[in-house]
Amino acid sequence: MEHPKSDRSTNAFTLIEMMVVTGMLAILMGVAFSGIGQARNQARVAKANTEVRELVNAILSYEAANEELDVAPTGTEATEGNIQNLLGLGGSKTVYLNAPMVRGAFRDPWGTPYKYRVVEARVDDDRTTVSASVTFPNRQREVRW
Repeated sequence: MEHPKSDRSTNAFTLIEMMVVTGMLAILMGVAFSGIGQARNQARVAKANTEVRELVNAILSYEAANEELDVAPTGTEATEGNIQNLLGLGGSKTVYLNAPMVRGAFRDPWGTPYKYRVVEARVDDDRTTVSASVTFPNRQREVRW
């Protein structure tokens, strides 16, 4: 006895096969995108470290050239008004920091303005030692010199 021919082609995928393939693709995409997110975060941290190093070097260069630190003795945000001498906008036209100003401030990759603080300490023989620190407001990290 001969089987009747079906209108369906035997070369087509079944619904179950399509669902299995779609599920596997979804899992692979999820794994790939989680790795991309981690790489982006690591890139932001590396960029922030570089920018903090640039800010520290700019403050040190200004201090070496002018024999004074042009920063407030308390915690200050790195706004255009607070670091204008480092940007070459003050009395001296020398640019010590070439940083992009976003909404009037030098901001980290997360959009928060960098903050810096100058700590002044006295030494016994009446010399003044000045140290500064730059902080990441949203990463709880400090760089001191």
